[in-house]
Amino acid sequence: MPPLGILFIAAVLEKNNLPVRVTASDVLKLSKSSILQAIREYDADLIGMSVTTENRFEIFDLLEAIKAEFPQKRLVVGGPHATMAGMDMVAHIPAIDLAVIGEGERTILEIAAWHDAGADSRELAKIKGIIFRRDGQACYTGARPMIENLDPLPFPAKHLIPMDKYDFLWPVDDRLLRATNIITSRGCPFNCNFCPTPFTWGRHVRGYSPQRAVEEIRWNREQFGAEVLWFFDDTFNYSLKRTEELCRLLISEKMGIRFVAELRIDILSYDLLALMREAGVQYISFGVEAGSERVRRDIIHKNISDAQVFQAVDWAQKLAIQATAFFIFSHPTETWAEAQQSLKLIDQIKDKVDITVSILHIYPGTELEAYAREKKLLPADFSWTRHDRRVETLPAAQGDVPLFKEQFTWAQIGELILKWSTGAKKISLWKKMPAVLRSIHSLRDLGKYLSIGLAYIKVKFLSR
Repeated sequence: MPPLGILFIAAVLEKNNLPVRVTASDVLKLSKSSILQAIREYDADLIGMSVTTENRFEIFDLLEAIKAEFPQKRLVVGGPHATMAGMDMVAHIPAIDLAVIGEGERTILEIAAWHDAGADSRELAKIKGIIFRRDGQACYTGARPMIENLDPLPFPAKHLIPMDKYDFLWPVDDRLLRATNIITSRGCPFNCNFCPTPFTWGRHVRGYSPQRAVEEIRWNREQFGAEVLWFFDDTFNYSLKRTEELCRLLISEKMGIRFVAELRIDILSYDLLALMREAGVQYISFGVEAGSERVRRDIIHKNISDAQVFQAVDWAQKLAIQATAFFIFSHPTETWAEAQQSLKLIDQIKDKVDITVSILHIYPGTELEAYAREKKLLPADFSWTRHDRRVETLPAAQGDVPLFKEQFTWAQIGELILKWSTGAKKISLWKKMPAVLRSIHSLRDLGKYLSIGLAYIKVKFLSR
């Protein structure tokens, strides 16, 4: 899917008559040498890229290669990982010149103006929302106020990337329809302990007006032939009034477009979901996270009851809306009996909705990260910029992100995941074997995967 964050930045630069090029290295499958060649050809003064916790090591490697080849160019990073771990990045990755914290649309214009004015390093401290290096030390200039009114922002610059190369298709009635992504609000009013969104975007949600949202939907339809839109809003139904207005507008516009959206089921009503269905919602997803109400309420801070889960599942089925429920294993203080409750709940709804499960990931800046550091699950000298073999990860299956492992053994975690994967969802674990073998770097890694392998044998064969 198109990289919306980068495209918003590009659109703002373009709107202010600043030359900009977007290199869609992902969809074009560019090698590092091809990216360096693209930089050589365009000869930009500033080179920017977005960093997530999942792709951080690839980005660090690319940054170092660019700085080695073009030492005079300034490298700017942004994105969620920069916002949550920017000081750590700038302190440990010499190739980074500037890190943009939070929303970058206004910040990038000030950085460009600073560069064009002569790039006096003494003036950098005046630009709010960045981290730079002064006398070898990472310096933060302080928070930049969030953009309250999003409506004046230009549409993301999708015209700067080869949209025909993105093969995002969505199944509807035995057909594959052309799809793309859109974001119409920023922020989440909730505070799940593992989620960085309240820190990156804020808990005060700012959304496009329904009219502005419809304009961008129509633009995606007319310019790029989108038949399905995936809303990247963290909570599509954060405001009952706004959601109703948007849906009624879409119904009156008769664009015939379908939608995918992520919802909170504790603020959902049947009438609203029915209205969304009439407006074109085809698929919804929602987080359940755990089968134990205690874990959801006291640990995750998600006040969702089992009754609300069953209710949302039944509503979706009645309205012929496809749905996915998200579950996570290995929460703080979660007991083995409570983990079994997750499996039981999955078993009760798996025939009505899709199920997605994962092991709990630790992200920088979250309440969970603070807890993990307190419990020494992350070492005192842990840095997000280094491959740390003391930290629990499963790169082949869960990405190179620290996993939260406190209560359970790897054999138990393997059993939980495998009971789901061989029951609620059929997954070929053998396809992951080459990646697993590549990710083994120590006896500890080998022991971890052997424990999971034994759990597989237990679940697959011995349980019969």
